[in-house]
Amino acid sequence: MRYSGRDPGEPSYPGVPAAAQAELLDLVAEVAARVGVARPDAVLLTGYGTIRSWASRRRRLLLVGLPLLQCLTVDEVRALVAHELAVVDHRRAHLVVRLRALYEEAVDPLSVVPSSRSESIAKATREFAAALERKADQAASSASGLHTAARAVVKADLAAFEFADLAFDVEEQVWQRTSAAVQDLHAGWREAVRAGAVIASLDEDTRTALMARHPSLAGAIASLSPAHVALRTVDSVPLMPLPPDVERELARQVLKRDSGQWVTFAAVPDDEWPTWLARQARVVTDQVATLLRRPPIGPAEVVEVLLMRLDELVAANWPAQPEPPAEPEELDGTPSVVVVAESALTARGWRRVHPAAAGVLVSPDGEQHNLTLLARAALDSPAALAVLLELLSREP
Repeated sequence: MRYSGRDPGEPSYPGVPAAAQAELLDLVAEVAARVGVARPDAVLLTGYGTIRSWASRRRRLLLVGLPLLQCLTVDEVRALVAHELAVVDHRRAHLVVRLRALYEEAVDPLSVVPSSRSESIAKATREFAAALERKADQAASSASGLHTAARAVVKADLAAFEFADLAFDVEEQVWQRTSAAVQDLHAGWREAVRAGAVIASLDEDTRTALMARHPSLAGAIASLSPAHVALRTVDSVPLMPLPPDVERELARQVLKRDSGQWVTFAAVPDDEWPTWLARQARVVTDQVATLLRRPPIGPAEVVEVLLMRLDELVAANWPAQPEPPAEPEELDGTPSVVVVAESALTARGWRRVHPAAAGVLVSPDGEQHNLTLLARAALDSPAALAVLLELLSREP
């Protein structure tokens, strides 16, 4: 994950007191009573997409990621809170969280710990970690039910990745052009989820990894469908509006910018977003021109090539690559079809429903399309492909 930040188990992990969030505090107290564990000494809001417990010799903290509160249901948050409170429900909670962090670092494929040391640590702590996870998973199931707990751990994992991706795009589009950090980053995430711009997908590698990490929930995780893991803003924990200084602090944690300049989404000029899109679209258009050996006839032809002739496109541009990408979006960091379509439509006066809601556009006449959903449907549906190509072939 590009914005994973420091491990939430570290004592210096940043957070802001959640004292103003009465509904959240009530939920934490209710969960603690329901599963029979002690309340944390403090609840902190963090900018990251995670809910995590931490403990010192004197204090037990619950760190609640704002991105999860904005896209998970109350019952799903309840399950994650129960999971983490169970981790620190121990007389020597500070040792428990330290051992958990050591185990997770040792088994992390991206860990910088030398492999021989990792193997030793993993072997010494594996049985402890498995028992701790069983206890935490059982608490999550007790708080919200088995299937809700399974949804919660999967959706939290997917949301953390998607939020990090959005943060990366925001930095690329705004910071590099204005040298200012976006203050209301998390409000943008909420609006992107609400608009349907955040479409999380559960691939089999992720499913398998989560089943291994949560064996008590494995059966329920195995049965989850795409509809089960959709991120939404409905039935979420009610939150009080965040003051500007809190918004900035949470954004600073994620963007890792100690910026003296801050900007809101609303303050970024409208033409900044199409400019960035146009640059990305030109790259893809040039790739298609390489295949065709001529300039493509407008964005509709570019999109049609991306969807119908991907293998040929890859072979023409990257002849040494042994295997082509499986999907058009793997050609670059942003789905190529959506980038080309969005750039073409914004040039005709269409605008995003919110600057953070990539691919969800509205025309000057009020017509609205979710280009990501339309592009995905066009891969398999001739009717959806016809709609997309007609949209891009319209006269300005």
